[in-house]
Amino acid sequence: MRYVALKFDMVRSRRLPRRDEVQKQFLATAADINRQFGDYMAAGFVVTHGDEAQVLLEAQQARWAFKLFEYLALSLRGVEFRCGIGLGTLSTALQPLSVGMDGEAWQNAQEALDKAKKGKLIISFSGFDPELEFQLNALGNLLCHVQARWSEEQLKTILLLSRLGKQRDVAAELGISEAAVSKQLTAAGWHHYSRGRDALERLLVKTTAE
Repeated sequence: MRYVALKFDMVRSRRLPRRDEVQKQFLATAADINRQFGDYMAAGFVVTHGDEAQVLLEAQQARWAFKLFEYLALSLRGVEFRCGIGLGTLSTALQPLSVGMDGEAWQNAQEALDKAKKGKLIISFSGFDPELEFQLNALGNLLCHVQARWSEEQLKTILLLSRLGKQRDVAAELGISEAAVSKQLTAAGWHHYSRGRDALERLLVKTTAE
């Protein structure tokens, strides 16, 4: 059976101001991720070494990999993360939490994270079909680049839209016009981002189904 392993690394964590507070937020976000994405996990999200984390998905749930990283990145704005995503089997027994395991999936995730560090990328994939892997890397980093440039106001609007579903409901929640909501989403490149994310998820489904 194949799995998708994700490894996360907080960039320049020792230089962060209020590092203790960031650590608390990281642990709280980990708990949120387990609540939000627990149904799709093979092993739970775990913070390791204080500034690293990892999680395991079954290959058939690979489409959630990017949204999971997106949730982490948007929950800890101002903290930069790198992410390595690896596809492969396990050589040890599956555990409830994402520690104490080994195998291709974890080795490929570490290789992807090392590539991200070396290439100064935000996200990297390893163990996937080589042609699709190139596309995943290109599209994933483009999406992360767009996401990192959202203003706090744009992010608030986007998160509300994700929760409420309709622009008129977002406008009512914020006490602004639908036109103002639409303007914020357009300035953020939200519609292009959303379609790009859908495309990346389809690629993940395609490459893990083969």
